[in-house]
Amino acid sequence: MQNLKPHISYNLPWRGLPGDLPSDIEVFAIGDIHGQADLLALVLDEIRSIPRAAHRRHLVLLGDLIDRGPASIRAVELAMGANQLADADELHVLPGNHDLALLLALEDANRLGTWSALGGDKVMAELGMSENTHSWAEISAKFKEVLNPAYLHAMTVGATHLYFGDLLFVHAGVHPDRDRAEFLDIDRRSIEIEYHWASIRYPFLSYTEGWDMRDQDLERRRRKPTVIIHGHTPAIRQDLLRSEDLNICDGIEGYRTVALDIGAAYRPQLAYAHFRNRGGLTEVQISAVKICSS
Repeated sequence: MQNLKPHISYNLPWRGLPGDLPSDIEVFAIGDIHGQADLLALVLDEIRSIPRAAHRRHLVLLGDLIDRGPASIRAVELAMGANQLADADELHVLPGNHDLALLLALEDANRLGTWSALGGDKVMAELGMSENTHSWAEISAKFKEVLNPAYLHAMTVGATHLYFGDLLFVHAGVHPDRDRAEFLDIDRRSIEIEYHWASIRYPFLSYTEGWDMRDQDLERRRRKPTVIIHGHTPAIRQDLLRSEDLNICDGIEGYRTVALDIGAAYRPQLAYAHFRNRGGLTEVQISAVKICSS
């Protein structure tokens, strides 16, 4: 990959997880990108340079590819070719609430203002457009022309969450007091309801009892093996200065979560995590990249 920006890389030590991951796969997950195309290019290049830990490499993008950042159109294009750029066998692009807001705006002119207020105005500005200067029909037609069709397809009918062993990947989280399968089955277009897997914050973020309390297996309820990997809510709200700053992303002991949104919507830093099975033990390493200020 050419013309990569000067940057700093940060890495936490590998640490064990309570659940299982199939031994023949490794998984990389990237947090909310928010139009930071240069950052995404850097992270994909870093992942590509990491020696394989398993036969098959999965790459998961946790959603919110667009809005607020400087280059959403290019970020989408990079994302949809991310498997080649990161030497991954399979690419999974999950929808975030910002992606779904765009999807709804493209389907219904009445939703354009909502998406614009979320940061869609920055994406429209990339194309020299705004809701004040162009009609909804013009905006919709232009976006359908320039956005990678694979992205729109993924947002419309693609997977909304993924399981790999005991790891659950979803944009925002789940509701601890509701049946998990039913909650994750909520329609993607219903993002304006109070609790949704693409927009939930609390009580998900404060829950500490584990995600297996409804399991019929008493041993799983005791061991709490499920770990949820999510974005949506920034775990870091200031400039990343040292690797130890990423410790806040590690909620495994208290919350059974890994949080990978570190504020790319507002500053040039992006987190990712690498999950592997080493000798029967599931492990994770949380990392990040920050573009150096000029």
